[in-house]
Amino acid sequence: MLDQKQWEKINDIIASIHATKNTTAMRTAFLQKLMGVVSFDFSDFNIGMMQNTADPCLVDPVVVSKFDKKFEEDFIYQYESIFAPMDYVKWLFLSSESLVYRESDLVNDEVRKKSPFYLQYLKIFDLVNIAGIVISSGGQFVGAVTLYKREKNGDFSDVDMYVLKQLLPHLQNIFDTEEEVLRKNVKSQSYLLKNQYRLTNREIEIIGYIYKGFRNDDIAESLGIASNTVKKHIYNMYDKLEVKSRIQLVNFIYENRLQDLWKI
Repeated sequence: MLDQKQWEKINDIIASIHATKNTTAMRTAFLQKLMGVVSFDFSDFNIGMMQNTADPCLVDPVVVSKFDKKFEEDFIYQYESIFAPMDYVKWLFLSSESLVYRESDLVNDEVRKKSPFYLQYLKIFDLVNIAGIVISSGGQFVGAVTLYKREKNGDFSDVDMYVLKQLLPHLQNIFDTEEEVLRKNVKSQSYLLKNQYRLTNREIEIIGYIYKGFRNDDIAESLGIASNTVKKHIYNMYDKLEVKSRIQLVNFIYENRLQDLWKI
């Protein structure tokens, strides 16, 4: 099914999985190298956590795509802040076993294309074909790789699925052996903010700028967004964290020992 060159690339990905110790670097390298074997336009690799309500939560995403940073951030932000509850394959994250999937194999195409998640999110960004890997360890969701393709580029092939299945055991092994380290790292960083307080990546990023002393206009310039947008994010953050000022926000950071999340 695969030629020698493809197998060489797969072996290179496997070697990278086991050789890269930093989890963020491992996930980034995995997606970058995977693009040389499986054709996709956008990808993210999230750490998976289970909330107290047994609802799966995706945190600390790593993104590799063919788009610019603004597109990447907007796509992730829209999912986190609006569309995650509408995701019609989110039930996969409740699986007690790791698996490889192609969305077209799971959801009737006619039903899928009439759903709000498809019409208001996937179709708008033109990332309508999806495949991925769900990673479970100890019977619990711990990670997810999601790949997207534009409509004109077609669906993922059987060969693509075969490649992902070859890589799954190696990702599984990393999460099995390093699960405790991964979970400790995520919980001590963005996990508290994303899981308990439901902050988005953008909101966490803006908190970091505030912690470093940036003014709203400086934040807007750094992020390439309008000052009013920054103000809206700050209003939402204050409401979620139940603080009323920047001083209270900084105190919240120190009280929860979150300083390392935004090292100066």
